[in-house]
Amino acid sequence: MMRRNTSERGAALLTVMMIVAAMSVAALAVTQAVTQASVRSRALDAQAQLAFYGASAEEVAKARLTEILGPIGSKLVLGMPGLDSPQTIPLEDGVLIVTVRDATNCFDVNNLTSPGERGGFVADPDMQEAYQALLISLIEDGYASDMVALVSSLTDWMDDNSVPGNGGAEDAYYLSETPSYRTSGQKLNSLDELRAIRGYTPEIFARVRPVLCALPEDAPIQVLNINTLEIHHAPLLQQVFSNAIKIEDARDLIASRPSTGWAAVEDLLEDPIVKAIDPTLVRQDRLGLVTSLVEVSTNISYRGSDMTMRFLFEIQPGRPIRTLRRERIG
Repeated sequence: MMRRNTSERGAALLTVMMIVAAMSVAALAVTQAVTQASVRSRALDAQAQLAFYGASAEEVAKARLTEILGPIGSKLVLGMPGLDSPQTIPLEDGVLIVTVRDATNCFDVNNLTSPGERGGFVADPDMQEAYQALLISLIEDGYASDMVALVSSLTDWMDDNSVPGNGGAEDAYYLSETPSYRTSGQKLNSLDELRAIRGYTPEIFARVRPVLCALPEDAPIQVLNINTLEIHHAPLLQQVFSNAIKIEDARDLIASRPSTGWAAVEDLLEDPIVKAIDPTLVRQDRLGLVTSLVEVSTNISYRGSDMTMRFLFEIQPGRPIRTLRRERIG
């Protein structure tokens, strides 16, 4: 009789242990589910807050640019406080790093094509010639590259026909790549698209990127701000003088600029290097003192999450600042 009671108690104990074990597993599963839900909720909250900060950064940037550029008529000078230098703004549980740069001084590769009669884009021979001359100045010895091919492949990427230019590439070339893809038949939305185009290797891209841009169709007409030109912009200045000066002379002109900038375009034109040029070769209408495009990059970190937004603003004295492009990077 005692043996039976012992057996029953043992069976009961085993049953209780099995129930406890099952409940422990269930509790662990619930705990893990709650933890995962909390992590997801926290991540979603961080992403929502990042999106809010990104939208706010655009409006704050516009307000600050209006406040700073208004009194000086958008006449930026290289080395001004806050230009090209990252500015750190602390946030609750995060930080915002803002970098402002003059985006006026560049060669717009989207000008290589113009609207055709049938609605697509066709090559612009004058701009192709200008771009080829610019590439010759940008890509120095040691970088094996065919300038004509680089011009053609970029034009082929944007135009509406399927016939490659001299050394260029159309769909037939890209469809043979792995993975395969096609040309866009449109102007570039971002300069980073160059990476997908034949001939624009990482080395070539690194050489040309600082001087090129891919502007929206409604961007203002390009006029260089001579007071924010940097040494690597020398090929752009060389083009303004119809390539009548050497690249070394263009660099010397920029290097000799007063620390406070030229007071007038005429001050630059009075330099002996420029005075030696036939005046008919000087495109004075492409020289100015005013910045028309500003790029603002904002890197936002919040609770372990990061987001980078890049804004291109049009700056016109006496008019509200207009956002031409906004991009999320990464």
